Amino acid sequence: AQPTCPIDALKLGACVDVLGGLIHIGIGGSAKQTCCPLLHGLVDLDAAICLCTTIKLKLLNINIILPIALQVLVDDCGKYPPKDFKCPS
Repeated sequence: AQPTCPIDALKLGACVDVLGGLIHIGIGGSAKQTCCPLLHGLVDLDAAICLCTTIKLKLLNINIILPIALQVLVDDCGKYPPKDFKCPS
């Protein structure tokens, strides 16, 4: 079975919106404040899966946003998805 997000992925919409903005403004504090509380309590892999799900729901370019999302997960939220993590297709 494919891994799925254990929370309502739409709750991460604000987080993904901030990540989308980071492409233009660079990594900032707002990603940490917006994303980390939403991902709190999820194991590392689930947090990454949820971000994938939300990025897809918002029809954003996963190839651009996912690397930023993973960087925020590791640097700001202290979550460590598998090294070569890719979103399930």
